[in-house]
Amino acid sequence: MSKPPASPAFVQQLNFLGRDASNESAALQAAFSLGLFGQLSAGPGAWPLSLDSLAEHLGANRRGVRAILEPLVGLGFVLFEEGQGYLLAEDTAAFLADAAFRARLRAMLEWWHPVAKLPEAVRTGAAVDGRDLLGWFRALFLEPSPPVPNARAEEFFDRYARNFARTQALVTAAELGLLARLVETATPRDVLAAELKVHPEGLGVLLGVLASLGVAREEAGSWSFTEAAARMLDATSLPYFQRALPATMAYWEAFGHLGEAVREQRFRLDLRDPETARRIYQENASRISGIFGSHLRLSRKAAELVGQMRSLAGARVLDVGTGSGVWGAAFGLASPTTHVTYLDSVHVLDAVRPHLTKLKLEARSRLWEGDCLSVDYGEAEYDVILLPQIIPALPPEALPGFFAKLARALKPGGLLLISGYLLTDRRDGPLDALYFALRRYVSNEGDVLSLPEFQALLTPVGLKSARAFDMPIQQVVVAHRGDVAWPEVAAVPAA
Repeated sequence: MSKPPASPAFVQQLNFLGRDASNESAALQAAFSLGLFGQLSAGPGAWPLSLDSLAEHLGANRRGVRAILEPLVGLGFVLFEEGQGYLLAEDTAAFLADAAFRARLRAMLEWWHPVAKLPEAVRTGAAVDGRDLLGWFRALFLEPSPPVPNARAEEFFDRYARNFARTQALVTAAELGLLARLVETATPRDVLAAELKVHPEGLGVLLGVLASLGVAREEAGSWSFTEAAARMLDATSLPYFQRALPATMAYWEAFGHLGEAVREQRFRLDLRDPETARRIYQENASRISGIFGSHLRLSRKAAELVGQMRSLAGARVLDVGTGSGVWGAAFGLASPTTHVTYLDSVHVLDAVRPHLTKLKLEARSRLWEGDCLSVDYGEAEYDVILLPQIIPALPPEALPGFFAKLARALKPGGLLLISGYLLTDRRDGPLDALYFALRRYVSNEGDVLSLPEFQALLTPVGLKSARAFDMPIQQVVVAHRGDVAWPEVAAVPAA
């Protein structure tokens, strides 16, 4: 008898803690440390402050300030009046006026980098670099909290101070092998500590934090996954979940210096540096390759969408910034006569070849080594061009010329597919897309766009017809010259 599926709410929350919770804490902490909240007015008669004015008052980079502000608007701590600017929500202004509460917020700013040493603290059970990290976690999660002005203040503090610590607890549990061990039988704490070669008291704190997340539980002196966690994290799915955690940690130091990046444009993880980009993108390609099969099933939905608009028989498809090659492979499988070109750097293409071999697509594939911004795509070469999650990796100033080259390379009746996150028209959600955009800023990359922003880039190069469609993973924007009929599928409505 198969076990019941995991609760979608629990799955969403745990994935948020593993991927985006630290981004959220970083945005709130940077806004506080930069003095952003103090620049905004609240209440009746308050005057909105424009983004340009706010950046000028803070002496900071405009795009960096926007990258921090947008999640705060999505969370409701800051208000945005279209065409005018930003205001502080009245309830936010009220709890930030409390001096004791502000002091607690200031005290938390010094813990970002020490928290990354939680694995060492759990192993030794001792202070790390003179800091009682285990005591800090115990006070934050396992002991009664000091009073706060109101429930809204508690929510702010929880997101500000606990979310990045929750992420680190999951990272530590994965690194020490605790999550993998909890998949097995219920086990006493001291036995777990001996098996994992960690300190029993340190492990006790970590287990207590996991219990507060609904991941672990103690029953009759033994620890195991909760029922909800066991449904989500079995021996098959746990590796999938844990693959996201190293990517989160790759950005940890950079987020710890987010205020510096916004004010000084100094990036501790600069993906415009060729060597840094090579390392990170190669790691990403390898990580994505590990989940290639599941993503292939989802990517084939996009090929089905295109198949409703035009035949893929004999089509020439270009997959730009292919990564693992999963999008191009999905189109290669759509018809036995489709030919796909996979464009990326050589170290990424190395991860593509085994997949093409396994799927028997080699004879109808071309691996093209090159930089997507500098290669010559030719004229009227391709029936379909795929951009799988690469727009946020490109400098915004390069996009007009990039789209012009792609439009020139499309045949009559050709389609451009852009996959990835899509913001609302007001750029105030979805929150996971805003956190992804913040990650792109802190690594000196590109941006996440809304449909109107895509249309503003595509229309001048002749791709005057563009719509967004929901896909199982994220969304796709499909664009053409107006010479292709739209499918009988509901497009994403304007937000």
